[in-house]
Amino acid sequence: MSGKKVAQVLKILGNAHCLCIMLRLLGEGKTLENLSQTTGLSPATVTYYVNRLCQRNLVKGERQGHQVSYSVNAENTDALALLQSVAALYCEQRVPVKSFPHPKAV
Repeated sequence: MSGKKVAQVLKILGNAHCLCIMLRLLGEGKTLENLSQTTGLSPATVTYYVNRLCQRNLVKGERQGHQVSYSVNAENTDALALLQSVAALYCEQRVPVKSFPHPKAV
């Protein structure tokens, strides 16, 4: 991965909401409703950030009936490796989203 791509991924993961969503998507897919419940973010906020992550090829959606299940895009191996490193260093225990600083406060 080039330095520019690493910087782009780290910039996205530097957003507390994006990081929180990405960490919850590691391992298994989740619906927008599930992400909203597990992160404490409003459905509109989750939708906004999941769309941003999809546009950057970090998250992919798979239709399952009437809902879409989102997961980390495993084809983006470099970004996945960065996320797994962050998770290994930072997430020995599950941290609720409310403990993350608000992105505008950083």
